[in-house]
Amino acid sequence: MKNKFLRETNAVITLAMRDITLFLKSPAKLIQSFIMPVMFLGMFGGQLSQNMGRNMGFDFNTFMLVGMLVQGLFMIMGTGIASLVEDRRTDFTQEILVSPVSRYSIILGKILGSAFAGYITFFFTILVGYCIGARLSVPQLLTLLAFSPLVCLAAGSLGVVCVGFIEKASTAGIVIMMLTMAQTFLSGALIPVNHSTGIMAVINRLLPMTYCIDFMRGLFYSGLGGGAAVTLHRPPVDLLIILVSTAVFLAVGTAGFVRAQKNP
Repeated sequence: MKNKFLRETNAVITLAMRDITLFLKSPAKLIQSFIMPVMFLGMFGGQLSQNMGRNMGFDFNTFMLVGMLVQGLFMIMGTGIASLVEDRRTDFTQEILVSPVSRYSIILGKILGSAFAGYITFFFTILVGYCIGARLSVPQLLTLLAFSPLVCLAAGSLGVVCVGFIEKASTAGIVIMMLTMAQTFLSGALIPVNHSTGIMAVINRLLPMTYCIDFMRGLFYSGLGGGAAVTLHRPPVDLLIILVSTAVFLAVGTAGFVRAQKNP
């Protein structure tokens, strides 16, 4: 049992370090980690804040900052997980799958490796947020950091579902990018959705990012009051939905991924 645990742990660490090394050797990815917060939060978010934020009744800059912290993790995690399809094409994953390690260890290693890039974007987003006037206290920042691994896992599980049933790397990249962009505007990252009705309410409540953003905002505003004006549910409700959906996505996505490896 101990040897099996060590073998699985070593596999997870090895796969994670491989992705971290590839990220550090890619200047383009480092630049992307900074450009995305500047574009979404600094430029688009700044315009929203200047033209409509004063009428919101709460600090709109901080509202956007919390949403974009989650959005950034989803985008980077999705992009990182999408590389599993490219690894499949180069037979890298075939070599891994013949080793006596759990398929979940392979997926977890990939998620951990992608999370490194996600946290680079996370801290860049905080920097951009401060530039536009958003403020996080130390306790608030530590709270968001403490629960950010859950967001990474949720985002990674969604990416696994996508790559588990897609054969081409280019297609996987496009699907994940479109899904992330749709969630950016429909899940409440930049624009409040707690008063949405009709089809828009149905759509935003079907998106996994909605509950991650709502959960993080619920934690952020828990000691400030006024959380009901910017959130859909209480944090325990969001947490339950996140845990259940993540477990389902990981199980379904991993099964699809393994099946694709067996039937190239």
